[in-house]
Amino acid sequence: MTQVAGSCFLQTMPATQDSLLPIRAALRPEGLYLALRQIAPSELRDAFMQETVLRLPAPETLVHLPRAELDRQPLERPPAGLIFHVARCGSTLVSQMLKRCDSVVVYAEPLPINEILLPPHPWPRADLVAALRAVGAALARHAGRPYVLKFSSWNTLYCDLLAEAFPQSPWALCLRDPAEVAVSLLKDTPGWLKDTDEPAQRLARVIDPAGASRGREEYYARLYAAFCDAATQLDPARGKLLRYETLPAAVWEVLAPHFSLALDERQRQAMREAARQYSKAPVGQPTDFAPDAASKQAAVSAALRQAVAALALPALQRLTART
Repeated sequence: MTQVAGSCFLQTMPATQDSLLPIRAALRPEGLYLALRQIAPSELRDAFMQETVLRLPAPETLVHLPRAELDRQPLERPPAGLIFHVARCGSTLVSQMLKRCDSVVVYAEPLPINEILLPPHPWPRADLVAALRAVGAALARHAGRPYVLKFSSWNTLYCDLLAEAFPQSPWALCLRDPAEVAVSLLKDTPGWLKDTDEPAQRLARVIDPAGASRGREEYYARLYAAFCDAATQLDPARGKLLRYETLPAAVWEVLAPHFSLALDERQRQAMREAARQYSKAPVGQPTDFAPDAASKQAAVSAALRQAVAALALPALQRLTART
C-alpha cells in the first residue's frame, strides 16, 4: 500500500468511521490494513469507485485490524446484493442505474476487494473470507444504509469466496452474448489481461490451466467459460442471471426486487434516464448511449465464432441449466 508522507496515519480504529470510505487494503502476516478517506456516499457517482477516489483527494487514515481478530468483526448489515459479471456486458450500466435508487449505496469495483482477492493469496481461505467480511463491515459503516457490491469481472473467478463472505446476500450475474464480449475485449483489452506479473499469470492459469489456447479468440472464449464455470459454484437459490438484452428494464423489474430494493415511479424514471446515457462517461460529461450489438456481431470472425461455439456456449448452457 503506497503512502504519501504526511497524508496518512496509523491507528487501531478511528473513533468514528462515518463517511470514511475504505479505498485500499493490504494483507500482512500480522493482519489487514485499510486506508480510509473522508468521502461521502453521495459522491460515488463515477462509473467506478476508484475514479471517485482519484477525483476527490484527501488525507487518509490507515487502520490496522489484527489477523486474530478479523473473524470477530461484526457484519451487522450484509450487502443487499452482490453483482458479478463476465466483462463488457452492461454491469456498469446496472450499477449506475441502481445509484438512482435513494435507499441504497453502490460500490462499483472497490479496490480493497480486488487487493484481497488478487493472487497469489497469502492467507488461507478462512482468513481471506474474514478479511473480505471486514471490508464489507467497513463499507456498511460508510453507507449507513443498504448497499450493493458490484465486483470487477475477474472477481467472478473467485465468486465462491465472496459468496462465502456474504452468505446472506443475494447475487446476480450479468451476461452477454460471448461473441460480443470477446469482440469488445479484442478491441480494448483490460489491463489485468495484458499484465505479465505474477498475479496476471496466476489468473491466466485459472482461465486456461493447460495453456491450450491457440490465439486470443480462443483465450477469450475460455475466459467466458471460466466465468460461467465459476458461477456454477454459487447457490442458485440466491441468484439471478441478468442478460444484456433484457436491460434496462430488468434492473427495476428483476434486480431491484431480488435485492429487496423498493422503487417508486420517480426512481424508475431516474433509472430510465440513466439508461439513455453512456454508463462510463466521466462525472459532469454526459454522453448519449449508442447501441452496439449489431456492430459487434458484424465484427465476429470465423475463428472467434468457432471458439465461442466450442468453449463458451457449452459453459453458458451448463450455467443456465443450473440457475
